[in-house]
Amino acid sequence: MEGCPVSLKQNEQKVLKLLTENKDYSFREIAKLVGLNEVSVRRICNKLKLDGVFHTVNIPNFPALGYNVLMMQRIRVSGSHLIETKSIIGNVLKEWPNCIDCHETYDGKIIARSVWRNAEDFKEAHAGFYKKFGTGWLEHEEIDMVPLEGNGAFMRIQDF
Repeated sequence: MEGCPVSLKQNEQKVLKLLTENKDYSFREIAKLVGLNEVSVRRICNKLKLDGVFHTVNIPNFPALGYNVLMMQRIRVSGSHLIETKSIIGNVLKEWPNCIDCHETYDGKIIARSVWRNAEDFKEAHAGFYKKFGTGWLEHEEIDMVPLEGNGAFMRIQDF
C-alpha cells in the first residue's frame, strides 16, 4: 500500500501525534495517554509503519562529531544549464561527504545542506568546488550559516 494516500482513524491520529512528540514513549505510555490497551497501540503502530505513514530515522548528533555549523545553500542554475542540474547535484554529493541533503526544486534551484567544523572549512571547500566545476552554470547563490547547538537537536517535528 506504500505510495497510496492513507486515511487515518481518530485513534491512529492520536497515536501518530504522540509518536512524533516523543520517540521514547513506550506502547504502555501511549496506551495510557490515548485510552487504549497496550496491544491495540502496538497493533496501530505496526500498521502505521507497514503502511508507510511514518519511518524511524536516526539523526547524527553533529556537534558531538565535531561539526559546528550548518550551511544552507540556495543555488539557481542558469536557464541554459538547467539540463545539468542532476549532474551538479551529483557533484555536490560526491565532493562533500558531509552533505546532509541536496535536491532540486520545481523552479530550477538546488537546495543543499551540509555540516562543517567551521566557516573556514566551508569557504575553502566552496572555493575548491567552483574552481573544479566552474561557475558558468551558476546564476545566483544564497548561503545561510546556522550554528549547531551542543544538544544535537537538529530536527524537530512538533505536529502534523
